[in-house]
Amino acid sequence: MKFELKDFKGVIPAYVTPFDKDGNYYEKSAKEVINWLIGLGVGGFYLTGSNGFGAAMDSCERMKVVESICDIVDGRVPVVAHIAAVSGQLSAKMARHAESVGCTGVSAVPSYYYKLTPDEMYRYYSEIASASSLPLVIYAQTHVYEPSVEMFERLATIPNVKGLKFTGPNHYMMGRIKEKLGKDFMVYSGYDEMFLSGLIFGADALIGGTYNVIPDIYISAVEHFEKSEIKLAQKEMFVANAIVQCLIKNDIQAAMKVCLEVMGMDAGYTPTPFGMMDTLAKEKFLGELREIKKSTDVTCELFKAI
Repeated sequence: MKFELKDFKGVIPAYVTPFDKDGNYYEKSAKEVINWLIGLGVGGFYLTGSNGFGAAMDSCERMKVVESICDIVDGRVPVVAHIAAVSGQLSAKMARHAESVGCTGVSAVPSYYYKLTPDEMYRYYSEIASASSLPLVIYAQTHVYEPSVEMFERLATIPNVKGLKFTGPNHYMMGRIKEKLGKDFMVYSGYDEMFLSGLIFGADALIGGTYNVIPDIYISAVEHFEKSEIKLAQKEMFVANAIVQCLIKNDIQAAMKVCLEVMGMDAGYTPTPFGMMDTLAKEKFLGELREIKKSTDVTCELFKAI
């Protein structure tokens, strides 16, 4: 099925790329997890970003992951590939590849090594946007550089720049950007812990890492929000945030692997130099999750498994 960027909506996992023991992309795990997430109703996948270990792979590895996951998804939901590199030329190459394998769009953070001037940022995104016909979603990591409404207004004048992934706490700014750029410019809220605030300030959809393991809590909360059942959505947000804090405290990437494992999936490994939990750490982590489960009547697949 052919999707447009406006179809890239709902709860969208920033997919955690799985690896095998030797540090190679692990397709078997990807099939299990992606099929499970689609079955729970996620709105699409955001690939090879921070949670997807994009910076830990070379461009050939990243393109292999994107191609494989597009094959696994097989047109069931939209897929957007994060293709940023320090080099605009390399980012453009990965954008062309993303189009060739069926992605709905591409996304890119500004250089995560060099601090770009406003003109350099404009040139960087122009080069990527002109490399393919796919819509480009700018990835705004507001802890990396100082954003402004005017900055995004200027970048939105680049042909093919059609959206913004706003990962930062200033939802007032995000709301102003959405208001300025209009309903056809897609804005994605990128802080899992603030998803409800993001929706209230006008985000079109949500992209986040913990949507890999508790997507059902977020999906239910979004449904309650859309029905104006804010108190129910808030209740689910607080439970999700308790889980998020538990994940962060226990090394979020390794902890998410444990969550997937206890739900019956082959979660694979993290790439070096990132670690995995040993048996003692797993039991401690799962014990903390069980305490959260005891404190609420909110349910999810993870709570059922523990």
